[in-house]
Amino acid sequence: MDPPRQPHDLQGLLRFAIQHGNPNGEAPAESRGTELMTDERRRWLEDALKGMSVDIVEELSKALRTLNPERILGPEEDAEEMEEALDGIIDFVDSMDTANDFHKIGGFFILNPCLNSPHEGLRIRIGDLIATLSQNNPYCQNHILKENILPLLLKVLEDDCCKEARVKALYALSCLIRECPEAQAVFVEHDGFSSLLRVLQAPVEKLRVKASFLLKALCNENPSYKDTLCNMGFVEQLVALLQGEHDSTHEHILSALLALVEDHQRALSECRRPEFLLKELLENRSEYVQGRDEFKEEAEYCRNLLAVVFNGEPAEDR
Repeated sequence: MDPPRQPHDLQGLLRFAIQHGNPNGEAPAESRGTELMTDERRRWLEDALKGMSVDIVEELSKALRTLNPERILGPEEDAEEMEEALDGIIDFVDSMDTANDFHKIGGFFILNPCLNSPHEGLRIRIGDLIATLSQNNPYCQNHILKENILPLLLKVLEDDCCKEARVKALYALSCLIRECPEAQAVFVEHDGFSSLLRVLQAPVEKLRVKASFLLKALCNENPSYKDTLCNMGFVEQLVALLQGEHDSTHEHILSALLALVEDHQRALSECRRPEFLLKELLENRSEYVQGRDEFKEEAEYCRNLLAVVFNGEPAEDR
């Protein structure tokens, strides 16, 4: 069994204490939630924090020393130590403050080399790291954009031979551009929607799910994208995917299609094209998933699409 990971902040220490109990074999009072922490328990926690906490900046710096760009890009290098270093960094930067500190100590120099590394384990992990750094973090989103990382993520997404690296690249893109207009502008400038369209056609379920999720988020955040998406044939592509053999991605595709057609007359008109047979498809799918708990959300999306697309007056093209 691996030794427990050392806590690096008070919250982590409290979790450790809850899991492992105090020296008397009791869990701390916080885990029971029914009595106040006694002075004895508080002293024990404080002593444990002094003895077990780590210098986060030093740990990050140590990991960065392992991630020399020449090693990262060297095909003959053993990647295991570098993978462990990236895993440790990912654990630390889950905190927004630590993520910002990671940039301030110069940590972003590893992003570009890792995305271009011949080692797929590094390409996978750097996608995870970029996602963790940028999710809901405007500071890191801004500085990742300055490193010109977004085009590299699109390249990995489209061209990488490793499926998991592609999935992580899309995860990173999603975290980087959601709720970040500046990143969305760069995404559009680099024809990101074309990449998204091609990903939806890929035979990788995780990619189609994440692409659908991102498409839905962008439609909800900026409805002006819907004109572009209609021009590019996204309605036709989403309907075509639904016409294929039923799988776990259909729930997410239906959700994306619903976001695209809501309050958009042209998308509604596209959905009503007779050759799509979308009404029949949605009715048949509703019947197929009806009453099955695992398809509860999919059934709701089918009902909503039927109501939005086919229960109103025919829409005029914009």
